[in-house]
Amino acid sequence: MTDSMERRVRAYHRTPTTTAEANNEDVALSMHLALEGPDGFAPLFDDYGIFFPLVSETPAAAGTTEEIMRSLTDPHLFDLADGGFGVVATRVLRGGEPDGTERSSVLVATSPDLLSYTELGLLDLGTTGGVHRPAARYDAESKTYLVSWTDDAGEAWHAAVGDLADAASVSPAEPGAVDGLEHGAPVAASAEVARGLEVRFGPIVNTGARALPAVEVAPGAEVTVADLPARLELDYSDGSAGSLAIAWDAAALVAVDTAVPGTYEVTGRVRQEVYPTPFADERADPSVYRFDFNGVEKFLMIATKDLHMDPVSNAGEPVGMPIRMADRIEDLSDDALEAGRVTEVDLLVHGSLDAEGEPMTGCFWAPEIHMIDGTLSILFMPSYGDPTDMWTGRASIVQLRKDEAGNHLDPTVPEHWTATRHVVCADGSALNKIQGISLDMTYFEDSGTHYYAWQMLGSVFIATMDPAEPTRLTSEPVRIIAPEYAWDNFIAEGPNVLVRDGRLWMLYSGSTVGDSYTTGLVTATAGEGVDLTDPAAWTRLNYPIQKSGPFNGEMQLGTGHGMWSEDQDGNLLYVFHARTDHKGLTGRDMFVRRVHFASDGMPVLDMETDEELLPELREVAVTVTVR
Repeated sequence: MTDSMERRVRAYHRTPTTTAEANNEDVALSMHLALEGPDGFAPLFDDYGIFFPLVSETPAAAGTTEEIMRSLTDPHLFDLADGGFGVVATRVLRGGEPDGTERSSVLVATSPDLLSYTELGLLDLGTTGGVHRPAARYDAESKTYLVSWTDDAGEAWHAAVGDLADAASVSPAEPGAVDGLEHGAPVAASAEVARGLEVRFGPIVNTGARALPAVEVAPGAEVTVADLPARLELDYSDGSAGSLAIAWDAAALVAVDTAVPGTYEVTGRVRQEVYPTPFADERADPSVYRFDFNGVEKFLMIATKDLHMDPVSNAGEPVGMPIRMADRIEDLSDDALEAGRVTEVDLLVHGSLDAEGEPMTGCFWAPEIHMIDGTLSILFMPSYGDPTDMWTGRASIVQLRKDEAGNHLDPTVPEHWTATRHVVCADGSALNKIQGISLDMTYFEDSGTHYYAWQMLGSVFIATMDPAEPTRLTSEPVRIIAPEYAWDNFIAEGPNVLVRDGRLWMLYSGSTVGDSYTTGLVTATAGEGVDLTDPAAWTRLNYPIQKSGPFNGEMQLGTGHGMWSEDQDGNLLYVFHARTDHKGLTGRDMFVRRVHFASDGMPVLDMETDEELLPELREVAVTVTVR
């Protein structure tokens, strides 16, 4: 990154502007950080919030409500006695109005590194005259924290605090300021902390590539692509590494004459596919699946039809569950569709009958493709009624039939799929006993245990299942993610899981569908038999892993409902939707992007094209010596 010097970091909140600027009240009224550099303080994370206060109480069974959501103003950073950082701030209602706690209390949190935060809660300072613009510092002589603030009249007060989590340790408030203690003053950050902030919240860029190893062949031997380096190894500014596949020039390879000893150069181009943006118009909740179609590699795409943000009735156009299949991911795009390289087929349409003979009339939401017990399966939510009532939607499954030899039939033929069956609890009852609706179901396996995770009651639930009986849970549903912050507010939905490096990485989406939609992340230990139905098994980021913000020179809004996937070169992909006005349409559009893992082990979902690969590295050459 930049240097090995200690620097300073400053905390602040922003003045709210608009959702289109990724700076509405839910984002602005949180703790933002700016890190000192050669040209002064520069905002981190595209000036998005990094610490958000929790809801005022645990969400009820029916979900998170407006009444318990909270924001903050006037954050202040300070050093803790035993290392790490403290935060004091004024807690407010969502939107910024007072919530009453500012009469007597400050919100307190701690962090070891400014990357993760533990909220200690409200600390009562023993006053009723108002607590505004708080500040704090540790006093080694008295072994207490000195906390200062101004009251409603603008007068300064202070108190000594022995334990930031214990109001009983607060001394009586005294008038007057604390010498040298200024609200909002920056705090020193070690080189290690500053580097961690840049890795997590700053851009990571390609800095170079490792030399390709020379190739040596014997005279008369055949030279093929398999003899050449398959990938270009890349280095990045944070110390991380990556690689991209190389497409070698066939003519240059043929020009290597192994009958004549000597040195030859074979040229090639790094395969850095830049997918169309958007990849597919009005296709929300997208899923791309790398499919072994009886020994032939294919790619499948499926999504929610979302013409003009109407996923229930598709703005009067035909409703259905659209699927595409191609040899390459880029041939799943709308560009390929318009060029005739791929077709789109609705596997289900208005009036299709489920396994009980009931007509499904709309929605067909959030279809995901998974291989369950060796059978290609689609998890999705159909709805019923005329007109379609989204609240009748139930998490459901269809599975691809096989021939007598056990080979999968063509997945683009609707008749090759089983009838739609609802997923139910172990006792046969509906998943959602309160509202009925259940949706966004995903499937994953860990340590021999199989799981479904899905959205209902505005939260993500999980349960075990048996792949041999995929319509029935084998444990009770347990809520593992409820919306707790202003950025995810009313909804936690769209879970999808990647297993990598001994971790389970579960993406989920927060906030209501629209321009403020965001992507969150929870993680758990993989491969060690952890009970993943225990909410304590999951660790959650306080801030989004992906949010609205600039990308490749344009603003992307409402990013979310993403799915991990993989391209033909084995690169990890993130497939998601965002809001655009492409072609004058107003629904949610599909995007496809490669994923980079930073040196701190976290996924980077929005690495820009030139950040991923320097333009001068796109053309490569390798020396082939015949001797």
